[in-house]
Amino acid sequence: MGLLERFLPPNDRYAALMLYGMVFSTCFNGYDAGIMTVILSDKQFTAYYNVDTTRSGVIATIPWASTGTLIEPNHQFVCLSYTGLAQLFVGGTLAAWVGRLWALRISICLMCIGVVIQVVPNTYAVLIVGRLVTGLGFGCVYIATNLYVAECAPRSLRGSFVGTVSQFGYQLGTLIAFWAGYGMSFHSSPYNIAWRVSNVIQIPIGVMFIIISFWYIESPRWLLEKYPDNPELCLASLAKLRSGTITDEHVRLEFHELITSHEYRKRYQGGYMGLFASAGMRKRLAYGVYAMALQQFGGIAALTMYAALIYESLGWNQGHQALAINGIQAALQLCIVLVNTFTVDRFGRRSLLIAGFAIQSMALLILSSLTTSYPDNTNRSAAIAEVAMLFIVGLTYCWSNGPVTPAIASEIFPQEVRDKAFGLSLLGQTVCLLALTQPWPRFNAEVGAKSYWLLFALNVVALISVIFILPETKGISLERMDKLFGGLDAVDEGEKETAANKIEEIAYSEAVGEKAQSIAHVEENQKQ
Repeated sequence: MGLLERFLPPNDRYAALMLYGMVFSTCFNGYDAGIMTVILSDKQFTAYYNVDTTRSGVIATIPWASTGTLIEPNHQFVCLSYTGLAQLFVGGTLAAWVGRLWALRISICLMCIGVVIQVVPNTYAVLIVGRLVTGLGFGCVYIATNLYVAECAPRSLRGSFVGTVSQFGYQLGTLIAFWAGYGMSFHSSPYNIAWRVSNVIQIPIGVMFIIISFWYIESPRWLLEKYPDNPELCLASLAKLRSGTITDEHVRLEFHELITSHEYRKRYQGGYMGLFASAGMRKRLAYGVYAMALQQFGGIAALTMYAALIYESLGWNQGHQALAINGIQAALQLCIVLVNTFTVDRFGRRSLLIAGFAIQSMALLILSSLTTSYPDNTNRSAAIAEVAMLFIVGLTYCWSNGPVTPAIASEIFPQEVRDKAFGLSLLGQTVCLLALTQPWPRFNAEVGAKSYWLLFALNVVALISVIFILPETKGISLERMDKLFGGLDAVDEGEKETAANKIEEIAYSEAVGEKAQSIAHVEENQKQ
């Protein structure tokens, strides 16, 4: 497959162009995470909010915090965070209720409101409220984006589409954030202007995507689930995505799979109760939580969120050295994401995770050995090697456990529970992220150079678990995923148990085709 066919498959060219535009939604998320790396190292910001190691951890992780209670010892500030609950319940429910696209628009608006709350003159408590509102939108954007891409992408390239959109957009956001923050770091007057302007720059990115999204079409799978009595809506959307007409064979064959699977799965309970109704579904949910936990299990969030502070602690503390290194790393990470694009659907999800965790473990072993041997940063060559190891960890994450895990979690569930199941799967990501990132500044300050041994051990554990636990989902259509987890193939069973004439009537009926054609004409005229 040539370069053009890889990025713009002939039968899915429209879908590819549309899905690549989704990077602006994940770019907004990436900017928010990236800019906090810069802001937490801003002396004016830390003085304004009297930020110590505990507050630094709270500010960094509060958007992802779950139902736990964070208590600041000196001020007894208690913060009950609901972002984890938003990821578990609000994000999936919203995407199911109003659709993937409207869920994205609403969530991005919430993030913009949160940013405004953070940048206006306020107190530490108000800052935390702003971070909470931003986090509420953040979790919902992540859920809706990955669901939309997984449901619209062709099966043979689903992993590369989901991975590229989620990780490339995120890295693009962090790249813009790091260099915007670097540029603003030279402005010390007016006081506190640098971190405020750096933060508010992300709002135009969100607004841009909201505008672009009105040229998008809704997921055909969501349309069929939401409007089962109007299958022509699904067919019209699918034909548009596959750059064909409603009579093209490849469009009708995929539509046939959707209809057959939907008819068979009517017997199963949907919603949150459906996730626990059978042993097979509970097994899938366990795999989803496990897959998303792998994304953050190795401690990448701590290394990213506190990157500027980490580089300073390793001796790169002259002028703006730490921020510049951060920006260079972000640029390299943006490019390395494309490794996932070319490999995940060729070698499989499991192979990329095994290779990724093996490389990250080796790099962290070298890093831990160097920081333990030279805890006072007395050896310049060792300091350079330490930065190189951190670069390797970050770069590897961008083509391995960063983009691969959301692809797995978004494709293993059946349509009637996918949105809610993916939201619940994020519990694994949230718990691991919080457990490592929130206490990291204090842990690093108390343990010092030996703290990286923990991350090395965690990556080794993750590597072993992938080898023995994770199944391969490469090349399997969303409608046929049941068989991989010990169930029956929904398409085959649907064809056996549902009256053939009923399937044919829906999938190949001229009436459905005419309605779909009419819908396509109306949508085209509206856009013109």
